[in-house]
This record gives sequence, C-alpha cells and structure tokens, in this order.
Amino acid sequence: MIYPEHVIEEIREQSDIVSIISEYTALNKKGSSYVGLCPFHNEKTPSFSVSEDKQLYYCFGCGAGGNVITFLMQKENMSFIEVIKYLAERENIKLDETYLSQEEVENNKKRGLLLDILKESARYFHYSLRAPENEEALKYLLDRGLTMETIKHFGLGYANHQFNDLYEYLKQKGYSDELLLESGLFLQGKQNNRMIYDRFAGRIIYPIFDLSKKVIAFGGRVLDGSLPKYLNSPENMLFNKSRQLYGMHIAKNSGAPYFILVEGYMDVIAMHQAGFSQTVASLGTAFTPGHAKLLKRHTKEVVILYDSDGAGQKAALRAIPILRSEGLKVKVLLLQEGKDPDEYLKTHGYEAMKALLEGAPSDIWFQIHTIEKQYDLSVPEEKVKFLQQSAGVLAEKSSSIEQAIYLKEISKAYEIDEEAFKAEMNRYYQQGKSQRVARSMAETTTRQKKQVFNNEVIFLANLYHYPNLGRHVQAYLRPEFFDEGLLYDLAKAILESLKSNQEIDMTYFTTHYPEAVEQNIISHVLIHKDQRYEDVALLQKMMTENVRRLNKQYIEKRLKETQDVQEVQNLLFQKKELDKLNIDYING
Repeated sequence: MIYPEHVIEEIREQSDIVSIISEYTALNKKGSSYVGLCPFHNEKTPSFSVSEDKQLYYCFGCGAGGNVITFLMQKENMSFIEVIKYLAERENIKLDETYLSQEEVENNKKRGLLLDILKESARYFHYSLRAPENEEALKYLLDRGLTMETIKHFGLGYANHQFNDLYEYLKQKGYSDELLLESGLFLQGKQNNRMIYDRFAGRIIYPIFDLSKKVIAFGGRVLDGSLPKYLNSPENMLFNKSRQLYGMHIAKNSGAPYFILVEGYMDVIAMHQAGFSQTVASLGTAFTPGHAKLLKRHTKEVVILYDSDGAGQKAALRAIPILRSEGLKVKVLLLQEGKDPDEYLKTHGYEAMKALLEGAPSDIWFQIHTIEKQYDLSVPEEKVKFLQQSAGVLAEKSSSIEQAIYLKEISKAYEIDEEAFKAEMNRYYQQGKSQRVARSMAETTTRQKKQVFNNEVIFLANLYHYPNLGRHVQAYLRPEFFDEGLLYDLAKAILESLKSNQEIDMTYFTTHYPEAVEQNIISHVLIHKDQRYEDVALLQKMMTENVRRLNKQYIEKRLKETQDVQEVQNLLFQKKELDKLNIDYING
C-alpha cells in the first residue's frame, strides 16, 4: 500500500517531532535545536539533537537519525504504513481510501472490524467479571492478591460458562459469523449443525495489547483443574505471538534502566502491582528473536526471572543467546525456595525483590552454576569435565575483556590455575577460529565497500553546511557523480540549493525514501556538521580532493561504458586536466 505524497507530507508536517520524541527522552532548547540524551543508546552527556525546522533528529554519538516516521518505526517496531496510520489517528487526519486497491480497502476494513470486535469483547469480559453471578472469578483474582485498581489497569475479565454467551452478544451488534470466527474468539463444531461457541468460556480473561494499547488478542485461564490450563487466541492479521510481549504497552514507558522477563500473565501483573512496571512475558511460546528485537528497542539490559524449576532454567538458557545476539546485557535471577515472582513478592515484598534483581548474577555465572550442578566437584574426573565445559562457555563470548574478567573469577572460585584454564578456553576458541576469520574477512570487505559511500555522505554534508565554500565548487560537480537513488537526489537538491539560495524541500525525501536507513543518511547530511573541518584551510583541501576524486571516478566509469571516440578523447583530456585543478575559494 502506498499513500500519496501529499498525504504523507500532511501527516509529517502536522506531527510535532519535538513533542513525540519528548515522550521518550527529555529535550531542552539549545539555539535553533533541541538536545537531550539519546533514546537509542546509553549516554551520560547529551548528544541527541532534534531540528524542529527540518523535522529531523540525529545522534552525534551513535549516528541514529531520521524523521518522526522513522523514529517511531525504530522505537515502536512499527512498519512505515503502521506509523502513517498511527500518526494520522493521533493528529485526527482522515486517510482517504480512494487511491487504495480493492484488496487493501477490504483488508483495512476487516482489520478495523476485528479491532472493534476485540474491544467490545474486552469490555464484555470486564463487565462479566464484576457481575454477581461470577463472584467466584473475581474472588480468585482478589485471593491472588490483586487489587481492583490492578484488575482495571490490565482490563482483566471473565468469560461466562455459557458456551455461546459472547457469540449471541456480538451477533446482536451485527457482526458476521465469518468475521467472528476470524477474530479467534470462537470455534465451530464439526457436527452437522456446525454450532459456533465461545473459545474462552469459563476462563479468567487477560486482554493482550499492542504497543498502541489496542486489544489484539486474549489469554484465558481455567478456574478448575481442566486442561489446557492456559489458552491464547490463535494468530491472525492482528496477532503474532512471536513478536508480542505481554505488558510491553506499559513497560515501554517505565523509564527503568533494565527490563524484567518473566514467564506468565500473573507474574507480569504481580510485578507491575508491586512497582516493577518494566516487566514483560512471552505469550505461550518460547522466547524468540522477534521478542529480543522488540526488547532492544526499549532497553539495553534484561533480567530473566523465570521459575527456578528445571523447565525454567532450560528456558533461561535458551533465551540467553537470543538476547545476547541483539547486543543486550543479560542477567538471570533464580528465586529461593523454588518460588515464582508472584509467591516471592507476597512473602518478601518489593524491597527484597528489588535487591535480588539489582544483585542478579550475569548470564555467564548462571551458565557456570547450571553446569556445576551436573557434576560432583569432589571427584577429580568430574571437576575436569565441569571446567572444560565452563571454558567452552567463555570461549563463545565475543568480548576479550569479558573473557579475561571471568577467566580470573572462575579460576579463583574453583581453585584452578589461571593459565591452565586459559589454555583450555583457547583450545575451544581455536576450534571455531576458521569460521570467525571468514566472518571477519566478509565484514572487512563490507566495510571497505561502504567506505566510498560514507565519503560521499560526509562530502554532501559539508557541501550543505558550508554553503559559502560549496558555491565555489558546485561548477565542478554534477549529480551524476553520485550513486543513483538517494545520494543522486541529495546531491541534486544540495547543488540546486547552493545555486538558488533556497532551503531544500523535505517533502520529496520523506515520501520517496521512507526506510529508516535512508532517513538516517538524510538526517546525517542535513543535521550533522563535521567539527573536524572548522579549520577553513583543511575544509578547502577536503573539498578540492573530493571534487577531484568524484570527477576521476565518473570519468573512469564513462571510459568503461562509452564507445564514442569523441567522448573518449574528451574524457581523457578531462582526466589529464584534473591534476592541474586549482579552485580559487577567494575570488570564485
């Protein structure tokens, strides 16, 4: 689906980038811009800048940049279209559907109806929980220690025992059987009458919200001992359990220095009620890379707080490498006496839990202690096996500093010669060295390929930010000197701006280059002023060298492409004259 340029631009212009980004980090006015701590990486000194005039942001520390659309794409894990719809709704802009295909119109309509059905159902479930005939359900939640405020905060409810209670309620509102079945709230019998009945009948209901706080699915728990104990909505166009975390719609605004990952609905709710609003849980599925990517957008550190039984420990061991692969710092907390978070909080309270969380051991120590439980260290042969496996754990870590620290700590804790343990770690390391070397070579090649591209971006940024000097070199430059696509268009816009002394029109770049990577380049060029070139003589030298380099690259490219004899002669002459190029920055 593609929205017209004028629609996207209207949404972008009416969306206050300063106001929106201020919801994620505090911004202070400084000159013509706003500055604050970067919401994309940890820092103590503000390096994040927002230009209200250009409607762009840029971090001088980590290089993140873009417009209000890409900001929300990165922070909220939304697609371009999802952000457009979100901002349109936020600014009360009606999206005209006349330019959409019939299929897109139908999908939008269906999505809206499904959201309406789920919202209606959530209200119905919540009302049912408060009904006198369902006092057993409400008593269950109150006996678990939840307050009425918490029950309301999470929108908890109850599905009546009657097998088609909700169905009849929604049918009265005019929804079709086909749409009700697609909502995931109902099942259809396989007998001749093919009766439709409520999927969650007789269960406590936990609404599942997306990041914009819309109900997209439900979880249900039985009150008796029947199976399955927990039941989730099936996946559909609204709900993908591998990319959703329960409680994230609240946790994302917690401002906490770390997030807490638990196993179930009640653990999340109990932790939030106790004051740990940064707690989330996966939804009836194993922890996935999609979950880790979602967490990465909102935090840099995760404490895994799974049940301390065997299943919980195995789940933690599976989650660790997934979280680490996204660059997240990981700690693992196993509660004493095999309690789950809900039970522990009831017994020991907030301060005790907070102390445990803040003192939680690193994922490496958790792995080491888990291995230790498999062996009797009083037996030499078993201690050798334990230390060998522990060395293997360290060998897998990418940070040599981390390896060195833990090598010393583990050697001291288990009374093993540090050099011997290091040699064992290196043996494991060497086993995977060939793969790492190949990967490193590939990364080096990629960086080398990107270096020319990076030079172009830096040069364009300096052309834009030093227009007085840029006007002296524009006669020697053409947009064709730059890669097709974004860099070509940026070069063309900047050269035209130097000529006309007019600001660049951002509308074109917003609508034609919506991807986060593209907007990052745009914001770098238009906001990032390279302080290395405050020395005018150095800046002039840089500009001259880049003009010479770009002309030479273009000439060599054309020499390979053209078969026109006259053009070849002209190109060879131009190439020879390049060595004599001298740009007069004083007289022009």
